[in-house]
Amino acid sequence: MSTSYLISASYTWGQFTPTFFLVGLALLLLLADALLPRLSKQAFPLIAAIGCFLATCGMMAGPWKNLYGMVAAGAATLCLLLVFDYRTVVYASVAGGGREEGSGELSALMLLATAGVVALTQARDLVMLFVSMETITLASYTLAGYFRRNRGSVEAGVKYLVLGAVSTGILVMGAAWFFGTTGTFALTMRFEQTALANPYLSIGFMLSLALLFVGIFFKAGVVPMHTWIPDVYQGAPTPVSAFLAVVSKLAGFAALALLALPLAEMHSTSAGMLKPVMFALGTMAIATLLVGNLGAIPQQNIKRLLGYSSIGQAGFILVFFVGLRSSLGSDTLFYLLAYGLATLPLFFVVGQLRMQRGSEDISVFRGLGRTNPRIAFLTAVCLASLAGVPLTAGFLAKLASFRSALVSTMSDVPASSVLIIVVVICATAGFYYYFKVLRAMYWEEPTEDDLKVNFSGLSTGVLALCALGILVLGVYPMLF
Repeated sequence: MSTSYLISASYTWGQFTPTFFLVGLALLLLLADALLPRLSKQAFPLIAAIGCFLATCGMMAGPWKNLYGMVAAGAATLCLLLVFDYRTVVYASVAGGGREEGSGELSALMLLATAGVVALTQARDLVMLFVSMETITLASYTLAGYFRRNRGSVEAGVKYLVLGAVSTGILVMGAAWFFGTTGTFALTMRFEQTALANPYLSIGFMLSLALLFVGIFFKAGVVPMHTWIPDVYQGAPTPVSAFLAVVSKLAGFAALALLALPLAEMHSTSAGMLKPVMFALGTMAIATLLVGNLGAIPQQNIKRLLGYSSIGQAGFILVFFVGLRSSLGSDTLFYLLAYGLATLPLFFVVGQLRMQRGSEDISVFRGLGRTNPRIAFLTAVCLASLAGVPLTAGFLAKLASFRSALVSTMSDVPASSVLIIVVVICATAGFYYYFKVLRAMYWEEPTEDDLKVNFSGLSTGVLALCALGILVLGVYPMLF
């Protein structure tokens, strides 16, 4: 894969135009919220969504082309639309009584976090990577605990803050060791290869890589930095959970790719010296797959299930990194796109069910196939993609992960023989816990209290669009 997926030849002001645009729009919304108190806050998420959509279009081609940033901004657009769809709960949980005070900052914070993700995908050194990640993280702390009248949301914000502070400290320590062994913050093969070949520096360089990877694992949701995910997803506002599940995870794996691509370039000449790195990544992939997929099986809360699901999906993505091949960037991007198309619309469904049936348990899906057959079908398509059913984008993504594990096994990568077995087991386990929701929709009878859910045109449109994208990519992936 060409490193143009993530980095360009040099920093220019022009390449950060989408980032500046998103930051400027966020500042305008904050000023409008402060200086125009009578302005309806309903317009804020729509304005922010339009801004993210324009940034998405700008990064599709031309001088601002940035595929990782494009997917991140596109996912953020849907999260902001979900804020608009979920606005009644937002008002009740922030100001109370249906008042709009204090709700405008939510859209601005999402824009700032998205700007951080877009900037991160343009990073070429650890300084830019760190500043971008902290921009995302600081905004995410506030977003997770945004519902100050909701005890679960406040608890989620505190847990995210504490664990995030630990990961930041680890990341800074890793950057310090990296600079000490290579003499630079630049993520380039030349300096890293020199440090790796020097017997006096190689141990310190390996330590720096370990610290950097662990610090970034927090964002990607990889074991051992995964413990915050189920609790924060459950306690955070539903639009924020969706944002953390897709946009924040994309940021984590984009950062991992930035670290891994120079190592992949070195693989042909320094494969022996990189075996400890590949072994560690393989071990982490195995642990993440097992924790995510086995942990999801007993869950009864749909947001906790999606939290463990995101950990499991992170394990499948991490498989691409184990062999340190040059294709890891493009494979990771396709998997994240398939994952985002399937996950984001599920949060729209969860939001509507939460507002109208008053719960986030899997039981609220009961009888949806009878009361809302079209919505149930579109939801089933998304769940099928996450499980890896053929003719969906998720199937091709998991097939690519299995193929990567197989190639690693054939290349005698450490721990890969165990990894490929775990990949198969965990892919099978996914069918069970995703199909628990299908069983509730189609096999369980609705009760008298399970009335037809009135889905908004926005929610229905997003579901239909994402389901169409899943099927099109599943049948004709060459479009990507």
